[in-house]
Amino acid sequence: MNFTAYASSSQGNLYTLSDGQTNLLIECGVTYREMQRLLPMPPSEYDYCFVSHKHGDHYNSNAAYELLRRGVLTDFGEHVSGALIDSISVDSFPVPHDITNYGFMFRSRRDGETCVFMIDCFYSPVRFDFSPTLFCIEANYSKDLMKPGDSLNDRLFTSHMELQQCIATIKANDLSKTREIHLLHLSDDRSDESRFIDAVQQATGIPVFAAPKWAGRK
Repeated sequence: MNFTAYASSSQGNLYTLSDGQTNLLIECGVTYREMQRLLPMPPSEYDYCFVSHKHGDHYNSNAAYELLRRGVLTDFGEHVSGALIDSISVDSFPVPHDITNYGFMFRSRRDGETCVFMIDCFYSPVRFDFSPTLFCIEANYSKDLMKPGDSLNDRLFTSHMELQQCIATIKANDLSKTREIHLLHLSDDRSDESRFIDAVQQATGIPVFAAPKWAGRK
């Protein structure tokens, strides 16, 4: 399985997952034009699009419409648990945010590898009964980088994942088969990419990658 992040910020989110047979989109929070520009192949060639929740940086309704018009179905986590898209099975699980939100567990029947994806949540209510090959998880901010009196502080505590909580969530699971950790949705002002990568890598001993941000809608 290969996971790739193309946009990961409060401006827009777009990711792909492939096992060499099935190609999935995760989130469609950028315009269709941007999807065409960012992705390595036309959006219409993907098999399905899974969306965690309905906030605009994760779900662009016009992009979803354009995908559907070209035969690519888009669906939310509450509707897809137990789904099978060609060679990849999908299960979803609720995660806490300020609106209904779901994480995903993907498993390839082709190579047996697995992927966990969770974003826009401040903790995980699930401890997985398998070791994810790919662990894709939000690391939005660090408490020591928060500015006193920032109006967003209270919201972050109950909607997004802090670095130490991210590390604790990862380490609460079996990592014996985990080969990559991907950090998602790093804040512009309350994160430090190189520091976050080093912290998670030192805590787990596993290669860590930070998803690229996206400058804004076009």
